[in-house]
Amino acid sequence: MKKKFLCLCLLIICTGCSNLKNLDYEQILNTAFNSNYNITNENRKGYLYYLPKGMRIIKSTGNNEILSKNQDLYYLYVDLVSYYNKVESDYKEKKDVIFSKNIKKDDKFGYLEIKKTTNEKYFIEIMYNYAKIEVIVKEENLKEALTYCSTILTSINYQDIVLKSLMEENSLKSSEVMYNIFETADTESSYLQIAEEYGQYEEDESVDPDFIRR
Repeated sequence: MKKKFLCLCLLIICTGCSNLKNLDYEQILNTAFNSNYNITNENRKGYLYYLPKGMRIIKSTGNNEILSKNQDLYYLYVDLVSYYNKVESDYKEKKDVIFSKNIKKDDKFGYLEIKKTTNEKYFIEIMYNYAKIEVIVKEENLKEALTYCSTILTSINYQDIVLKSLMEENSLKSSEVMYNIFETADTESSYLQIAEEYGQYEEDESVDPDFIRR
């Protein structure tokens, strides 16, 4: 398990190297979604996840997070209600986008969709284990971004006891209609609204999210 996790970390570290450039989208996904590692460094109400080194948390509100890496903004949404109710959904792969993939691993499911945007960049939508990340990147950052997204989504660890308590208190009720992670966006317009609101950010190398908080 540790070896597989280190392999994924190596992919991230070697982003600028030929190792990552020579991998296709399928290979990046297979490395991440077959790793089964269990390591986290961010603790939220009802779940934990691993934030890769070099990424910053710009804003955290409820189940929504805005993350930053290389001046690209990553929008993360964790659907605690759907997880608690064990909602199931099937994704049909598409032929009219750059890349479309149905993801299944044991009892977990999701999808990856990559589209070209109106400004000649690439819009990544990736959902897995009741969480979704959206990001728009330049072509040269596409594989790196996919690696970061996969790392985060495969690391999410839900806290069932906490979620049971939150559901009984109706604390999660408002999340049910906020965002449908099972549907892909027709355009990148919703994401662009987020990008316009939060702008661009310089990286802060003094932050080391690899410090594991138990």
